[in-house]
Amino acid sequence: MSHSIGHPSPVTIGTAAISFPIALTVDLHAEDRPADVGRAARWLHERGIPATFFVPSALFMHPGFRPHITDLPSLNHEVGSHGHQHDFTEIHALMRGTAADLDFLRQSHMLYAESFGCAPVSFRSPAWCPLGAAAIDFLVALGYRVDSSATPQRLPILSSTPYANTWVSARRSVHELAPGLLEVPTSCLLLPAASPTWLTLRRRAASAFLRLLLWEARRSAGRVPCVQLHVSDFVSDAAPPAPEETLSLRSFLPQVDGGLRFKVFLRERDPQRVFRMTQELIKALRGQPEARFVRLRDLDGELIYRGLRPLRR
Repeated sequence: MSHSIGHPSPVTIGTAAISFPIALTVDLHAEDRPADVGRAARWLHERGIPATFFVPSALFMHPGFRPHITDLPSLNHEVGSHGHQHDFTEIHALMRGTAADLDFLRQSHMLYAESFGCAPVSFRSPAWCPLGAAAIDFLVALGYRVDSSATPQRLPILSSTPYANTWVSARRSVHELAPGLLEVPTSCLLLPAASPTWLTLRRRAASAFLRLLLWEARRSAGRVPCVQLHVSDFVSDAAPPAPEETLSLRSFLPQVDGGLRFKVFLRERDPQRVFRMTQELIKALRGQPEARFVRLRDLDGELIYRGLRPLRR
């Protein structure tokens, strides 16, 4: 699955040259407070930042979440698919399941169309789990055009699926995962550029890690910084969800489902500190020369990567 990329060149969207597009993504989960979805979306909208919100489709039918989720497009945000129930049954199906095991993707697609009157464009697997061949084919058949499940060179032992190949050999640049399906990897270097990492590293180390990934992206062809946050990161009174379990010896043993659970006890849980760190990360992204925030769907058909060679399956 190796490809050659041509020399760095400007990226074009429509008729405007963009030298440094940045994709901000926000993952939504059942443990979030419904009203915080709207608060996070408005916070970004007020700052002119469009984002892609990845939402498990089961929440489309939740009376608390539904009005906030369906309002996202009016705030210039994209709603992407994050599975249906976002559980380990779906994770196992996405990694190794057959077409029959993957029917939840069809259900999710249907609920999305009923809620928004159109089909979803972007997909991210729960916990960034790797996608098997059957899952990729199913996504293509459903008409998805962008996937953002890959976390290139992520350490499997630190993931929720420690015994799976968690995209260790995946390409770091934007590429075709399959004909018609663009892979926009979540920025990663051993750890993903994502909320769990920020909360574990804390403010200074998180800022340094983000700067390193931005430095790399500027010097490599076809790289788009793709950063993930959680809804609660944008709300100064919303503490990140507490661990469901207690710390024990078992927490230090890699579980098939969940990995090393002790890691969740290392994360920052003071909501005001989390919010301040989020503000600093966003400021660092906005401060990049010629930076422009794009939704993942904007990268489909509108961004032209000169020298990009599509993946042949």
